[in-house]
Amino acid sequence: MDHYVGPDRLALDVVEGPIAARRVRTSGAYVALLRPRHWIKCSLVLVAPITAPPEVIPHLGGIVLTLLAFLSASSTVYVLNDLRDCAADRLHPVKRLRPLASGDVSFRGAVAVLVALLLVTVGLLVAVPPLAALILGGYVLMNIWYTLALKHQPLVDVSVVAAGFVLRVLAGAVAAGLDVQPLLLICVYCASVALSLGKRRHELAGLALAGERHRPALSAYSVPFLDHVVVLNLVAALMCYLATMWQLKPPYGKVGAALTFPFAAFHVTRYLQMLIVERSGGDPVDDLMRDRQMRLNLGLWTAVLASTFLASFL
Repeated sequence: MDHYVGPDRLALDVVEGPIAARRVRTSGAYVALLRPRHWIKCSLVLVAPITAPPEVIPHLGGIVLTLLAFLSASSTVYVLNDLRDCAADRLHPVKRLRPLASGDVSFRGAVAVLVALLLVTVGLLVAVPPLAALILGGYVLMNIWYTLALKHQPLVDVSVVAAGFVLRVLAGAVAAGLDVQPLLLICVYCASVALSLGKRRHELAGLALAGERHRPALSAYSVPFLDHVVVLNLVAALMCYLATMWQLKPPYGKVGAALTFPFAAFHVTRYLQMLIVERSGGDPVDDLMRDRQMRLNLGLWTAVLASTFLASFL
């Protein structure tokens, strides 16, 4: 039986439709403010634990809490950065679309999100292992300093960004009760420096004056200089990756190094191709997600590592 829909109901639907759509759009903007696509960077917390599968089982709770703490802390830093750079982001052809710069999220709303994230991060700091909490606290303070001043200092800026990735790996090792692998930290540092400098190369080569206004530190760089330094750091990262895998305990070690090095080398080569030939590199996370060759290579790389990981339990 059909139900009669009167004019009052129709009028209400006309009003509620745009309101509901606006609510969905606003909710999406607040989620985007946290930059969930970049949470994949926090997976570095898990890098050290997967190198010693049987040893980390008693520490799984601390590892998960440390991962959650870095997710919250990284989003806190992103919101603070957007609040600080809102005016400059409006001049950028891509960053002007960010929720705060575009006006989809109000300044007051962003401040409320920042306060909530700070409270969550502090709560997680209390829950994670003490040394991991100290590392996480250092990560937050370093990124606040970066947002307020260091991001405008050439070379210092990329070093601080890379140090943030190293702290993720270090915190994961501490939470898992593992010895720190210096070569692993150097590998992560060099790879992070290369990606950060690649991003600046993309801005310098493609955004010209608009990019320079947005990021003053670009005036200290040139495309040829960045090409050399990116390659230098990627080669160093590859060598440190190989050395790290080589010295790990079974089931990794020499076999793991031999099986996975081709994937690491392909990833580096493909990234350089995208950066120099295809003029990409503006967002390494986006490059990783959208490029089919990178996704396939990463999937195979992960499958080999996972198979080796599972073999340790057999």
